Parts: sequence; structure tokens; C-alpha cells
Amino acid sequence: MPEVFHAERRIGFGEVDWARILYYPRFLHHCHLAFELFMEEALARSYSTFLEEDDLGFPTVHLETRYMRPIPYGGTLRMDVSVARLGRSSMDVRYIGRIDEGEPAASALVTNVLVRMSSFASLPMPTWVREGLERYLEVGG
Repeated sequence: MPEVFHAERRIGFGEVDWARILYYPRFLHHCHLAFELFMEEALARSYSTFLEEDDLGFPTVHLETRYMRPIPYGGTLRMDVSVARLGRSSMDVRYIGRIDEGEPAASALVTNVLVRMSSFASLPMPTWVREGLERYLEVGG
């Protein structure tokens, strides 16, 4: 059974709009915050180490988002993170945002490509990266 990574963060005052709900681009910021924690868990190193010392990175090349219900100020946003697809040098990461562990409020599917940071050239995933990510690969991904 594949694992799902979970990250939680309270929605702060500076993240909401006039309607007192999460301003929609801030959801993508929460996705990236969860991504950094997810990578640390999956690869057993901080994402900054991955970028700086390993000279590797996963820039976003495509994303899709869906908003199902308001995310209110003061609520706890729980991000469920899994790998929907794992390719030769790219992956699709699925994010499902839930308020206080309830029904999904927003989701995103983000395609990231592995690059050498010093050249920004795409490269095949090293075995240690692939093995770390496979734990979170959805069935059929």
C-alpha cells in the first residue's frame, strides 16, 4: 500500500482575501511548503541540501488546481501529498488540501522535472531518488 505524506499548517491572517478565505494563489504556496517537507521525508535530506549539495532540483513545468470549498482564516490546512506518476525524469505530485482533516477543499496536480541545478538540464532520476519517491507512488502510477 503506497504511503501518503501529510503536512499541516494554520491559515494565517496575511494569507486571506477580503472574503476572509485563503487567497487562491496562496494554496500553491502551501503546496510548495508541503513539497519541501515531503522531499525531506522521501529522500532523507532537506530540500536545500538536495538543491545546493546534490545540485538537483524539481522545477514545476505544469500544474492544475481545483478549488471545491472555501479555506477559512484560522483553519488548519492539511496537505496530503502523493506521487501520481513517476517517469524517467519527471513526476506528477498530487496535493489534496483538507480543512481540519475534513472533505477536500482544494487539490493540485503538479508536474516536476528533475534537473541539474548548475545547468538546468533535465536528467534521469538517480536510483536513490526514484526509490525514495516510489514509497508514495499511487497504485497504477
